[in-house]
Amino acid sequence: MIHRSEITPIGQFLKPHGIKGEISAQLDIDISGLEELSCIICDMEGIPVPFFIASFRPKGSETALLTIDGVTDESEAATFSGKTIYARSSEIQDDTDTDGMYVSDMEGFSIIDQNGDNIGTISDIDDSTANILFIVSAPDGKTIYVPAAEDLITNLDLTERTISMALPEGLLDT
Repeated sequence: MIHRSEITPIGQFLKPHGIKGEISAQLDIDISGLEELSCIICDMEGIPVPFFIASFRPKGSETALLTIDGVTDESEAATFSGKTIYARSSEIQDDTDTDGMYVSDMEGFSIIDQNGDNIGTISDIDDSTANILFIVSAPDGKTIYVPAAEDLITNLDLTERTISMALPEGLLDT
């Protein structure tokens, strides 16, 4: 049995997405942290009930599309709409050491490559796939797609609004 003292709210279900049981969720934790959870917990008729995540994918910086094990259609997913999502408190990582930035917060930042050259300014974010991309407007008017991978970022200067990156060879070749 799960006791309320053992769980922490991590978000809320929004509405079904499509007809195959997927549901959107607003999350207060890093979306990638979902894969670390043994289950999510929802209050069902006053009882905390565990559910297993079959799959998830980011929809934005704070939203994800979840498929819950056993939920296979839109009407089943709709029963979760508006419900608070909980996780076991022991499974939630303490993110107090992070700067709290999301990729979407980086629009308007300039990208500087490993040679110190200004590649351009982030004009938009493409988060339609698992590999998020910065859409960069180059000084010459071209559009460049740069992976928003944390391991490529060497420095983030919030004051200057610049992101220094070690870009893979050939990425900027057209």
